Formats: sequence, C-alpha cells, structure tokens
Amino acid sequence: MLTARVLFVRCCRLDRWILPGRCRLHVLSLLLLAIVALPGSLPAQVKQTNEIIKFRLRDGYLIVVQTMVNGTGPYSFLLDTGTTRTVIDPDLALLLRAPAIGEASITTVLHVRQDKLVQLENLGMGEASVPGLAAVVDKLARQKLLAPGIRGVLGEDFLSRFDILIDYKKRLLRLGDSAPEGDRCRFETIGQYRGSPTTNRLLIGVDFADVSGGKLQLQLDTGAKTMELFPASQGSFPSQPWGVFMATSNGANGIVIHSDTTIKIGATMIRNLDVVQSRRSIAFDAVGLLPASIFHRIYISHSGGFIVLNPVE
Repeated sequence: MLTARVLFVRCCRLDRWILPGRCRLHVLSLLLLAIVALPGSLPAQVKQTNEIIKFRLRDGYLIVVQTMVNGTGPYSFLLDTGTTRTVIDPDLALLLRAPAIGEASITTVLHVRQDKLVQLENLGMGEASVPGLAAVVDKLARQKLLAPGIRGVLGEDFLSRFDILIDYKKRLLRLGDSAPEGDRCRFETIGQYRGSPTTNRLLIGVDFADVSGGKLQLQLDTGAKTMELFPASQGSFPSQPWGVFMATSNGANGIVIHSDTTIKIGATMIRNLDVVQSRRSIAFDAVGLLPASIFHRIYISHSGGFIVLNPVE
C-alpha cells in the first residue's frame, strides 16, 4: 500500500477585515499539503497539449475550470498554485469509486487529523491530462462557500506538468505555449519546513521597494486575494524590514494592514498594494502569500522554473 508522508496543511479559512473608508477585503487560504514525494507516487506519463481553456473567475481572483476525472464529468475545480496536492470532495470520491491507497497525516492550525488518499485513473482539463494521480479527500467546506459547486482543487502535483499562461482579463488559460518575451524571474519548487523538504512549490523572491534588505520569499498563489505575511512564531508578528514610511491601519481583531505598498519582482514593479500582516500562527515554508491575480497576465514555466509577469500579448 502506498502511503504519502505529509508534513503539514495550510488550513482552509476565510478571514475578513473591514477597513475604515475601504471595501471589505477577503483573504482565502486554500488547502495546502506540503509532501515528501515517494518513489513511484507520481505518474510517469503526461499527455502534453497546446490549447486554450476558458475559466470562470470568482470574486476577481478564484479560477474555476471544468475538469474530467476518470473519464467522467466535467466537474468544476478550483485551480490553485498554492495547493501542492490535488483534492476531491468525499461525494466525488464515492461516485468514482476511487480506491483508497493510504492516509495522509494532516496538521492544521487547530489540530492533527488523518485524511484519506485515493487513486485516480486520469485527471484532465481540456486535452491536458495526467494519469495515475493520487488525490486527498476533503470536504472543502470553506472553498465551497466562496465558489459554490466545486468538486475539487487542482494542485501543483497536476499543474507542474504544464507550462501555463493565465490571462485574467480574457479569462483564458493557454497551455503549452512557448515562453513570451519579458523578464524571467526564477522560482523555487522545493521549500523547507522544520528541516524537511517540501515539494510542488512556487516560491518567489519579492523585494519591498525603498526598503533596505527587504527581500522576502513568498508563495505564488492563485487562491489568495490579498498579499499576506505570516507571524514568525505563534502570537507574534514577523520581523519586517520596513519602517514608518508605510501607512498602516487596523482592521477587525487588530489585523495590521500596510497600505500603498510597492513591490518589485525582477524588473516588474507593482504599486499601491495592501499587505495584510496576519496574526494567525501557521505551518508554512514561506513568509507569506503573493496573489497571482495582482498581475493581468502571468506565464508560469514549470519546465524552465521561471515566471514572466504581465507579458505583452
């Protein structure tokens, strides 16, 4: 029996802050499993394709794609670069009669639990397909509040097999395209948590402009709406390099918001961002989250290990 050794999970939760004179901000942390890949646990063959896939956009940032599982469907799945492992809900697992192949020990913000792993025959969106993928079974209760009708989450164990251009304006995914012109920014696919490696990651160095030594490693996450920084330890804020030049305000529960923030990734500058400085303690191999939706278009080259931000059409 195959067993996945799982290091941690970023618990699904919806945190809300209401800022004076501002609209309500929603920050979603989707289910994230950082795993140690075991021999034979990943499919050996992938059906490559050059194609354009339409997606629905929920709340301006959540990508919902039509997905085929074991030749049935289509089902609505979230596409989430911040989730390392694909997830399906229990009803879909039952409908598919997907065989259990082991369990994953999941550590959430609140507790440790065991989640079932099932074997999928094939998983695909459009003509892009991956055979023999194992999936975690989870109720996805909070994700379904934000995106009603979804049946699962496509994680990086699936997405990492393809080079993908995400076009938020046109709501299109382009798979298999050659890399567009533009600055190529490297990302790391392996992180580290408590001395053990974490896989299927998109960890990117982000510079906070006008701050000396202000480079932090963030997770590129299509499941996050607002940039978020995590505490360095339980109950404490991370030690951040900026000073009083950043405007801050307090939301509900004393959440600190750094407003009008400018970041730089490679040669790309993004201005006027709100950065949430979270109080929640979290097991994570990055300092925080970098929402993919702050870019109009983003090209992710899994084969080359780089991204191109806002490439020209």
